[in-house]
Amino acid sequence: AHHEPKSFSSALARHTAETLRRLGHSVEISDLYAEHFNPVSGRHNFTSVKDPAYLKQQAEETYASEVDGFAPDVEREMKKLEACDLLIFNFPLWWFGMPAILKGWVDRVFAMGRIYGGERLYESGLGQSRKRAMMILTTGGGPDTYSGYGMNPPLATILAPVQHGVFWFDGFLPLAPFVAWSPAHITPEERAQCLEALEQRLTNAFQETPQSLPPMSDFPDSGKDVKKRFMVTVTRPQPVDEKFKSLIAAEGARLAELKRSGVLLASHLSPPQAEPWRGFLHFREVLAAAVQRHLDSLPLAPFLKFEITELGQF
Repeated sequence: AHHEPKSFSSALARHTAETLRRLGHSVEISDLYAEHFNPVSGRHNFTSVKDPAYLKQQAEETYASEVDGFAPDVEREMKKLEACDLLIFNFPLWWFGMPAILKGWVDRVFAMGRIYGGERLYESGLGQSRKRAMMILTTGGGPDTYSGYGMNPPLATILAPVQHGVFWFDGFLPLAPFVAWSPAHITPEERAQCLEALEQRLTNAFQETPQSLPPMSDFPDSGKDVKKRFMVTVTRPQPVDEKFKSLIAAEGARLAELKRSGVLLASHLSPPQAEPWRGFLHFREVLAAAVQRHLDSLPLAPFLKFEITELGQF
């Protein structure tokens, strides 16, 4: 979703298609700008009419699903969506979101009754917890800007409406986004390295571990989560030694794994050499005993002391 074919965003899209085809995959592309896709919803979404007096989009979508009443441009995109094993959104990050043309594509193509609705949500949605989905995006600012310590919101927060609200809501397993940071301000060599990194990601797209988000079954009657929230206060009784230092990288990798699994919601740690050292881990689990098992799996667990506190709902 970029209007300039010479942009780096468009280069990423072309390289994605070339790489996947070279790997033996069939690739369908929706070049929304080149195809002059209309992102504005209206009665032109449909060839059928449920209620001529009042346009309620979900009602019209449901009816069109029953009578094969979608407009040709919408029907064409729906068939691509239904057939894919990997859905990729390629776009520049504009105003902390997708360009309007891509958001409008979602609004028109993800139709109630045909793509989602009833029990066809989350793990039972169109993707059936089998299809995968990924964002490939460019940014104006660098990684520090979106790190959680920069002036902008964390990138994970910005992308949650897509990762959770589009991909996982419809049963697609969300992969970590591929981000080309500030390509307008890097060298040609760095842009070439970015394309190489993208190629590596795509090579492993069907093997990498997706982000795990809560299934609908954890929220009976669309109510509260059956799992609780726990805050773990972590202390380090002994000074840092060489053995401790040697395990720091493995500790970070394990924390990242717990985050991908959806068990660890957030982690905040003092710098390694800080005295006194503290860490705070926010878990989503059924019981404190389950949290303890996760803590025991940390490479640095023998060096640390954990205090688990169940959090209340207010």
